[in-house]
Amino acid sequence: MTKRRGLIALLGALPLPLPLAAEPAPALSPALSGAQVLLFETPHLAALDPPVRLDYDFLRAAAGQAPVHDTIRLAVRAGEEPGRRDVAAEFLTGPRAIRYPTARGFRGNPLLLFALDRVSRELSAATGGAPDWFRNRIRRALAEAAPPRHLMLAFDGREIDAAEVTLHPFIGEPRAGRYQDQRYRFVLAEAVPGWIHTIFGELAEGAVREEITFAAAVPL
Repeated sequence: MTKRRGLIALLGALPLPLPLAAEPAPALSPALSGAQVLLFETPHLAALDPPVRLDYDFLRAAAGQAPVHDTIRLAVRAGEEPGRRDVAAEFLTGPRAIRYPTARGFRGNPLLLFALDRVSRELSAATGGAPDWFRNRIRRALAEAAPPRHLMLAFDGREIDAAEVTLHPFIGEPRAGRYQDQRYRFVLAEAVPGWIHTIFGELAEGAVREEITFAAAVPL
């Protein structure tokens, strides 16, 4: 049996295992989509000079409700092997906080795994459906996604090259209920520390939207 590689292998293990072990080493695997390679097979953390903290702003906006602002922090330190990193997450705060174990020996940015794990939990709670069903629909959508789209992104006072992946994992799926139209957008750029600039989710053209956006890289 062939093995999947990197973060894409751990995506199949959502909800995340405890402890969160290192990404599997590269091995022969079926062809991956461009979206899978960008999101899960790219060494997002390689250019960082650890120890460093990656800060992200979180926003949830829903029609008729006050917006919710929060923060996500990833403390990145050198791993045991060259090119690998240990990442400790503070994923949201207060009653919204989700505690994840330290991601050890990572090359890719585990923020993607944490965010998708939260998505599966939230949708399961909202619909009564199984988290595994939502997880598997997202995995299939990633495998079938169109190639990442190039765009220019305003960042740190300049224009940088970026790539965007857009997913509609639940279209035509009655089990998703009102979330059949849910759309996700991922924007990554090599010039952004940790590569991830935005993780965006939207329901019904802005009726509910959530956004995780890169804020800063702070030496520790």
